[in-house]
Amino acid sequence: MAWLMASRLAARGIDFTTLIVLARTLSPQDFGLISVAMTLIFIVEAVSELPISQSMVRLDRVGRSHLNTAFTIGLMRGGLLALVIALAAVPFSYAYSDSRLVPLILFLALAPITRGLQSPAMVQYARRIDFRRDLVIEIVSKLCGFSVATSLAIATHSYWAIAMGTVVTPVASMVQSYFFAPFRPRLSLVRWRSFAGFLGWASLAQALGALSWQSDKLILGRFIGKADLGHFSMAADLSSVPEQVLVAPAMRPLMAGFVTMKDSCERMARAYQRISLTLLTIAAPGMVGLSLIADQVVPVVLGPNWITAIPMLRWLAIAPIFAVWVSPLDPMAMAMDRTSIFLRQRLVEVAIKIPLLIGLIWTFGVAGAVIGRVATNAILMVVTMGYVRKLVGLRIIAQLIAPWRIALATAGMAAAILLLPDALRQSLSILAVAATVIVGGVTYIAILLLSWALVGRPEGMETMGMKLFAQLRGKLFRHRAA
Repeated sequence: MAWLMASRLAARGIDFTTLIVLARTLSPQDFGLISVAMTLIFIVEAVSELPISQSMVRLDRVGRSHLNTAFTIGLMRGGLLALVIALAAVPFSYAYSDSRLVPLILFLALAPITRGLQSPAMVQYARRIDFRRDLVIEIVSKLCGFSVATSLAIATHSYWAIAMGTVVTPVASMVQSYFFAPFRPRLSLVRWRSFAGFLGWASLAQALGALSWQSDKLILGRFIGKADLGHFSMAADLSSVPEQVLVAPAMRPLMAGFVTMKDSCERMARAYQRISLTLLTIAAPGMVGLSLIADQVVPVVLGPNWITAIPMLRWLAIAPIFAVWVSPLDPMAMAMDRTSIFLRQRLVEVAIKIPLLIGLIWTFGVAGAVIGRVATNAILMVVTMGYVRKLVGLRIIAQLIAPWRIALATAGMAAAILLLPDALRQSLSILAVAATVIVGGVTYIAILLLSWALVGRPEGMETMGMKLFAQLRGKLFRHRAA
């Protein structure tokens, strides 16, 4: 998990740098146009997305026939995806009254097709919980995308710079995957039964999840202009950074870890609770902190063209907390071979979210989309806790009160930031932002460690942090003695 978090942190750092350059070079209308095109790509990709790697991780043995079948399924999926997107591009452009969407959509479709053709032999590293190569692949791919996107943006000031960077990144990733995991594929479906059941439930649930995730942008695109949609998309992308950096990389190794304890519900429940608290410990202060300093971050980082995104970011930054709270359910359910739960979960999500968003966006516009995302995430968190209770017997009330120390520390951090002098909180300089972050971070850590000591130092994130600190201090003393 540490390797994956390091790779994702480095990758998101590159993405963030790319975003800064593009935001200061291109207009909100350009981002809005790309957002509309990517909505279709994302939904079609998710509908056809097959968790092939995850399904092989849970097998007792993976042979060459499994790898050939995995590659063949990926190739068939890519062909189907290309056909669907090609047929949908023109009607989609008519629906949004913009002919530029047709070539843009067709070009962007190369990204998901390429992602599905990576070397299936990379799964052998995942089965050994060895993700060092993922670090190299992710960083090199992002650097390639950064170089292409920023150079084109500066040279042309065209939205095609974003599209080119979006496609170059997965192409570079695919090439590297065959370098690290050489594999000469043969077309075969001899092992398709090893994938069928797992892919069926997971794929359908993934399609519904994609529809739910993109529903606000899909609906907003019909009611507001490209510039307003660009502001919303930018705020949504920034708000998702802590979750993508801290939570998404943890899912793959967590599934491998859950597999080792799948025969004991008691162990699974303890592991689920501990992982949930660990992820919240890291993610919650980042999300709340981003919300508190949104009025400083946006003008300093993105520039004056994006001031409208500030109130959106202030609330959207809070929404991922509810998703992080219950995020370990997915790898746990996969490890227990209970993937049918995903479909029920996503059906409830779509049934709640889409009608609520339509009503809110119809009434309040962009503000309705922001309210809808926060409200539905909170509702769905409680629903997901119900599924966790059914799987491992962990009561909903126990899940709700478990992170009380994190909530206390986060509240203390928020108070410390709000009590800072107005001159510092309103200053639009990098040093002021850094000072605010340092004050908030130190306050959060201090309250968290103090409450941890007061309750008897239970095993958790703080224990791991203190052990790591002791190891580093020991190495430093030995180095000085030598």
